[in-house]
Amino acid sequence: MKRNKNRFFLPLLVISLVTAFAGCQKEPEMTGEEYVSYLAGHVSSDKLESNVRWLESMGTRFALADNRREVAEQIRKRFVSLGYGSATLDSFYLEKTIQGITYSTWQYNVVATIYGREHDSISVVGAHYDSYATGVNPFEVAPGANDNASGLAAVMEIARIIKGSRFVPKYDITFVAFAAEELGLHGSRYQAGKSATEGDKIMMMINYDMISFVADPDTKPWYLNIIHYDNSAGLRDQAAAFCDQNSELIPYSDNTSNQRSDSYPYFLNGYKALFFHQRDYESTYHTSGDRVSVCNFEYAGEVVRVSCSLLISKNL
Repeated sequence: MKRNKNRFFLPLLVISLVTAFAGCQKEPEMTGEEYVSYLAGHVSSDKLESNVRWLESMGTRFALADNRREVAEQIRKRFVSLGYGSATLDSFYLEKTIQGITYSTWQYNVVATIYGREHDSISVVGAHYDSYATGVNPFEVAPGANDNASGLAAVMEIARIIKGSRFVPKYDITFVAFAAEELGLHGSRYQAGKSATEGDKIMMMINYDMISFVADPDTKPWYLNIIHYDNSAGLRDQAAAFCDQNSELIPYSDNTSNQRSDSYPYFLNGYKALFFHQRDYESTYHTSGDRVSVCNFEYAGEVVRVSCSLLISKNL
């Protein structure tokens, strides 16, 4: 990867600490590459775990359950607590028939944006928040820790880092928690279609879905599947380079499932998208056993460091 020769200043708090320690008044400088690594280094596995536990504690996040608006509102409030005071619910209507019963519902994507120095391009960072479980009543029980509280926790962690560092991106960054993915990618179909209709210039979409399970956590290296599309191979290569630079993950690309998550509607609308996904599958997938106990937050943190590096590098 070509080294970025631009210089960037540390946030004020860090400047004060560094200059006090060094006994000098000059503000420390970093190359763009160093600044990307600096911000990505703030990813916290503990905060990822905390967010997954919080989402699991809701009992169910099934898209047809009566608590669906409450779940979305709690997610919105979490973004507000991170500093995104204008975070909002973007609702859409969905009819879905399951076991002969038709449910007429309003669904709620949660959208939070940090505005950049320029407004002619947008990066979308997203993950679905709804969950599903077989063998039980998903209207009451669907913990969905790995699928996909882990993905939404990644979105929230990057949102936290950007606000907390006072980094002002070059372009707008929109964070989206998608509804009703498990019922057919409905949240992302709505959001991507809306962006296309309104002429949003999305330069890339980053999607997370199931990023916290490792079959043998004691055996390294660990692997990361960076799923891409016909128009995003270049982005995939850049993300893979950050695996070497800012993580211990080995990247590869198996695009077999690239139509099965929320990145796909963005590709269908002409946008470049990547889908970050674990390599291994757990036996608790889509069951009531998909709980924090199956998650490896050290691994999830590595995934987030890679994707955070890509996002920041595109917004210097």
